Amino acid sequence: MKTIFHAFAKYNQSVNLSILELTEPLSEEQIMMKTKAFFPSIFETMFHNLLSDLFWLTRFKGVFPESKALAGSEVISLDLRGLKKEYEPEYKKLFQHRRQADETISQLIGEIDENQLNSAVKYKNFKGDEVEGLLWKILLQWFNHQTHHRGQISVLLDMIDVKNDYSSMMNRI
Repeated sequence: MKTIFHAFAKYNQSVNLSILELTEPLSEEQIMMKTKAFFPSIFETMFHNLLSDLFWLTRFKGVFPESKALAGSEVISLDLRGLKKEYEPEYKKLFQHRRQADETISQLIGEIDENQLNSAVKYKNFKGDEVEGLLWKILLQWFNHQTHHRGQISVLLDMIDVKNDYSSMMNRI
């Protein structure tokens, strides 16, 4: 099962890099353009994905206190509640943080032992409730969540005539 999560981490990092390569050259107007999508702009959707990943990484810091990936990650120490304000004057910081988060995710997955995948993990959800789940299910949800929102980014890029096709997993793993 660990091989599968290595593949997801590699795919996740590769696809996010492709999205960055497509979005970094866009104008601020294009990145921030309001639509009727659930997250109303490319920026908002990318921000949601990053923020979600950073919350998971922060939760995992408590689960894996010995993790070198988490201990050495600058993005883990960001003020997640104030992060959006940090991006207001310089929204392209999100791109830098996305790269750092993806590297941390890949390193963390590399550190997880096969036996740990079936262990129960406790964490607090956004309501403050303590939740418990098997690590492999949590990781599967985590990567699936990313894929879901990258699909939304693809549609938003289509709306501004930016050609994109980063869905193929086979050539990325």
